[in-house]
Amino acid sequence: MIRATFAGFTSALSAMQSNSKKLDVTSQNLANMNVDGYTRQKLQTSSLNYENPTSFYMNENDINVGFGVSMDGVTQMRDQFLDKQYRTQNAITEYNNSIATAEKSIATLLDETNVDGIRKAFDGIQTALTSMQDPSKVNDSVYEAQLRSSVEATTNLLNNAAREIELAEANEFHRIDGTGTSENGAIQNINRLLQEIGDLNVKIKENQILNNSALEMMDQRNVKLDELSKIIPIRVSSFYEHDEVPTDPELLAQYPDGRNLGLAYDKEGRTVGKSNYPEDIRVELVYTAQVTDSNGTVTQETRYMTLVNGSLKGTDGKNYGSVGLASDAYTEDNPLNTAVRFTGVQNASNHHFNNMTDAEKAAVPDSGSSEKGEAVRMRLDSGSLQASMDMLAEARNLTADALADGGDPLRDPTGLKEGTYFGYDYYMKRLDLLANTFAEKLNVANYQGTNAVQNADHSYTRPSDAQALANYRNSSSAAVDASDDNAVDGSGNPVVNKYLLLVNRGTDSGSDRQTGRNITAKNITVSDNWSNGYTHIGTQGDNTTDTILDILQSMTDPHSVLQGKCYSDYMNNISTTLANDARANANATATNQAVLDAISSSRDQISGVSMDEEAANMMTYVSSYNAAAKLMTTLDEMLQTLLAIKG
Repeated sequence: MIRATFAGFTSALSAMQSNSKKLDVTSQNLANMNVDGYTRQKLQTSSLNYENPTSFYMNENDINVGFGVSMDGVTQMRDQFLDKQYRTQNAITEYNNSIATAEKSIATLLDETNVDGIRKAFDGIQTALTSMQDPSKVNDSVYEAQLRSSVEATTNLLNNAAREIELAEANEFHRIDGTGTSENGAIQNINRLLQEIGDLNVKIKENQILNNSALEMMDQRNVKLDELSKIIPIRVSSFYEHDEVPTDPELLAQYPDGRNLGLAYDKEGRTVGKSNYPEDIRVELVYTAQVTDSNGTVTQETRYMTLVNGSLKGTDGKNYGSVGLASDAYTEDNPLNTAVRFTGVQNASNHHFNNMTDAEKAAVPDSGSSEKGEAVRMRLDSGSLQASMDMLAEARNLTADALADGGDPLRDPTGLKEGTYFGYDYYMKRLDLLANTFAEKLNVANYQGTNAVQNADHSYTRPSDAQALANYRNSSSAAVDASDDNAVDGSGNPVVNKYLLLVNRGTDSGSDRQTGRNITAKNITVSDNWSNGYTHIGTQGDNTTDTILDILQSMTDPHSVLQGKCYSDYMNNISTTLANDARANANATATNQAVLDAISSSRDQISGVSMDEEAANMMTYVSSYNAAAKLMTTLDEMLQTLLAIKG
């Protein structure tokens, strides 16, 4: 049997068309090589041949030859494994970057490596006290003013540090919730990205149904997925990768034609499988849940919550999840322990909801339309959102009494694994403890020197430390009832707290104002009585310098509530803790960034456009095109030879 006359022309024509199309794809790649998120494209081809090549009438010496090349479509060159690795590492690296940003804001206040700060101010107080050890200088107003100025400088630095930490907390809160600011927070960005990814899922699938590959839309979606992976840890997979064909009657009733479910039907309308739309992706939140079983055993497990369910819309008409603050109690002014609530799509194909226990399902609000990830206590293992929440975590067991009893200054170890790094509240509480201890020691020492009782032999008996401490904590003198904060002497001057050198600044109407109660780094200040000359350094006792010596000793003595350190050493320890945290995070950041760069480089080698490679391909396609054209010329010459034969 003679091969069809124009079969060779068909093969040559398909080769010319294929190479021409490959040149078009190469042109598209080169045109977009600097476009953010663009993925290198490739023309997929296959050989054309007979489906049933053997013919009963074929001569046994005949050999089947194909009919050229088929253009199957233009596809992207991506590696799903590298994409998964990149997004996982992206979340880990961004966690460290966010921690570094937060610690940098604290370091400007507490890092005293190159600047004079609180520790240096304590040294200044010690210097002033040392110069007052001479009895002739104790009552000298010049030397007392120098001491008061040094103490006031210290309190001002503590005030400023506390205010700046509060400001850093507020800024960190706005990184989570950007309501009322000029920039979006994590919540707004997550909601936006989830909606855009869900909308792109729908558009991509609609285009694929019309036989349009929608590659540029897929590029847009990949960029948004990469951006989302910085904020929260996600798992991206095909919508059909984890689930069987849904059989729920109510769900199928919503989409009788199967288009939005991606189902395939036989000619009788029965569900036979899933349509081939692997680009119809699902986005899931990856989190660690603390679960208590019926025996009370607490375990931690990795769970997944669907945030984008392919192009499938939930019963609420949305195809994306939502994120919101867990409670209105969390505000810019009260940001500690800020938490978020994730709400995913709930339907018959949502495997996470179906795997929840009855108790967890019962805890889901609006169970007909949503799924709540906080049905169990949850923690994200990475991402900038978790970094912000870790920095806003409350530091527990950091009170003076707890530390004096050997309490753990770290966060409460119960429950889920807490953040690796210390947050704002940790440093605030340590400064509060420093300020409160400093004020107490200074005031108690002055109380002993101000309220000593003169004996008949003209000697003085100083109150015991216990009595002085008790009266100080009651914010009263020995002669006045502790509940009478408004008592005055015959000249109308305040009697209560007349020995106090450091007080709570408080407010005009606050009950703690100008008392020794509830002193913190934010409110510690020199008392008005000391500033206006009503209160002085105590001189009663065996020697007029007893009070000065007591205060001086308290500056160098180790204090149990300060972890056995003096004030300067305790401040050094705070700075060292911050430096160690920053150093550890910097090392982790460098390591994780190197891994991310390596993955990104590997991904770019596959998905990125290389000018050299495209130029080489261009030369290959041109040569192949010319060869196919030459083949067509040769076939034409052969045909002319046949036509020239005369019968």
